[in-house]
Amino acid sequence: MLYRPLIASALLVGVALPAFAAQPAPAASTPAQQAANHDFGKFSAQGFAAFADIRQARLAIFNGDPGVAKKDIGAAAAALQKAQTDGTVFMKAEADLTPPQGTTEPNPDNNQPGTTAVKWLPIDAAMVINEDYTGNAAKTAGVAKADAQLKAGHKSQALQTLKLAAVDVSFNLEVAPLAQSMTWVDDAERLADAGQYFEANQALKHAQDGIRFDVQTVATAPAPKTADASAAGHAAKTNS
Repeated sequence: MLYRPLIASALLVGVALPAFAAQPAPAASTPAQQAANHDFGKFSAQGFAAFADIRQARLAIFNGDPGVAKKDIGAAAAALQKAQTDGTVFMKAEADLTPPQGTTEPNPDNNQPGTTAVKWLPIDAAMVINEDYTGNAAKTAGVAKADAQLKAGHKSQALQTLKLAAVDVSFNLEVAPLAQSMTWVDDAERLADAGQYFEANQALKHAQDGIRFDVQTVATAPAPKTADASAAGHAAKTNS
């Protein structure tokens, strides 16, 4: 899942997408978590590179190219080391992650999601529209304008445009448990150095299987008042 300018494939073809549940605010959060929650769509370039290297390493092992595999595993380990300090890591329990509605998180070992907060590394992000806006001229224009703004690199302006157009938007973050991912990649590096490539491949697969998703809903403009709500407000003013 790669972050694209408003992922045009989802926004501009007029497909109605499922609405995602809003993510509840945590009872207590660290500054790093607050930053991650408010900088929608922010992900780690180093984390993205690390998991690209993991995929390439597994492919190299499958193709019987141990030299390339070792190089890619080393690159993944180095990228994860750098990702620790790139400002994207946030704390959250796995059980508190919000997967896209109607999907099931990968869980090969059938373990229950952890309830202890751990460090998550956002390795990719995609902006998603949660409604079919094609029948609304104002929303369609807003989406087109926001798409152009994102292509120009103006993410905050694009979000404001969508908010003013009352378009329901969320971000899908692809996240990996940082400490556990580093352990799996380090294990793969050690095993590859020992010539145990089957085991190294399994360690890399564990890293990939550890990836989860977290939906962050972006607030849109307030919905217009209903007739009942307006009448109730008028009555309250009259009675006072």
